[in-house]
Amino acid sequence: MEGTLHINENLYTAMHKCTRCGQCAYGDENAEFDILCPMQIKGKFFTFSAGGLMQLARALYEGKVGFSESVRDILYLCTTCGACEVNCGVIEGQVDLFTLLKKELVKSGVPLMDAHKMVVKNTVDKKAPYSGRLPDRTEWLKREKAFAHPQVFYYVGCISSYREPEIPGAFVSILDKLEIPFAVSEEEWCCGAPLFFSGYEEKGKELGQHNVKAIEESGASTVVLTCPTCAMFFKKYYPQWLKRALPFEVLHVTEFLERLQEQGKLKLDARSDPKTATYHDPCHLGRGQDIYEAPRRILRSIKGIQFSELSRVRKNSFCCGAGGLVPTGFPSLSDELAHQRVSEMEATGADLLVSSCPACKENLKIAAKGIKKGAEVLDITELVDRALTDMKA
Repeated sequence: MEGTLHINENLYTAMHKCTRCGQCAYGDENAEFDILCPMQIKGKFFTFSAGGLMQLARALYEGKVGFSESVRDILYLCTTCGACEVNCGVIEGQVDLFTLLKKELVKSGVPLMDAHKMVVKNTVDKKAPYSGRLPDRTEWLKREKAFAHPQVFYYVGCISSYREPEIPGAFVSILDKLEIPFAVSEEEWCCGAPLFFSGYEEKGKELGQHNVKAIEESGASTVVLTCPTCAMFFKKYYPQWLKRALPFEVLHVTEFLERLQEQGKLKLDARSDPKTATYHDPCHLGRGQDIYEAPRRILRSIKGIQFSELSRVRKNSFCCGAGGLVPTGFPSLSDELAHQRVSEMEATGADLLVSSCPACKENLKIAAKGIKKGAEVLDITELVDRALTDMKA
């Protein structure tokens, strides 16, 4: 039965290169070789790890096992954190292979978990993964929606639009203070990540095509995103899906803010109450886009903020548990991972637990409330907005 999976040559080669060494699940010496793979933390043994999924992929390809609900329940434990991709040292593309397996599982007729079925239905019907009545996508915006000639198109993303409106509020405040003309759109749709990670790539492509068209029509030359997952999809998957380069520049907000800082346009004044901040590297920003230094340069430049590093940082960052639909399908695992990360952050003595991802902020904030030690969880955009002098004042 070999060849029954629709797999490209690179992923086929990757699947056969795995030697079962297990290094994919662990960080390097800088992380004291601690476990980073959320699946292995959950399952406690090799089957529940990237290496285990590589062997499962090979068994499925060779017809030694078939798709089933048991296979499904292992596949969907992956948070897509990408720790395996940077720690293996031999193989690339593990997350893409695991996502391909989800696509093949759907094709095989194995039903999704009910929670994931709802995500797919909501994203297709409402263009956002959430249940219930949703407000207008730009309800958080308390001003005119667009300039006639925007310099920047702000793609907000679902979590910020509906669950963490403080983040887009802060970014728009920054743009206003710096007098940068921008556009947002009520016609923005989900980036497609929930569909892609559910195994419905073709439906995700439809959303991507719509978003690119809406941005092109705005006339903006630069798209800024406060969500790393959205940014990763724009940079990596949209060009693949559209089979062409995007006609605009794509920047995560930390890249955009760092550029403004280099141009001398972002002056961050002292806070009235000095704080210690620590920073959590989002998986889809750090390992997904190799953006590690920009947020740190921004944090270190804020007067009155003392920066304290975690032990597991950059490529060794520990996933907060918010990725890959794990909070929907396996909420207890998501909570466990977030509590681990918040405990690690609070051990630094920081008053501010900072990230640069709305999903990370949401998960870390919930965990911090459970620990109840008083630390504030913020997105870096919120912190920059607090420290930025209003240029119009």
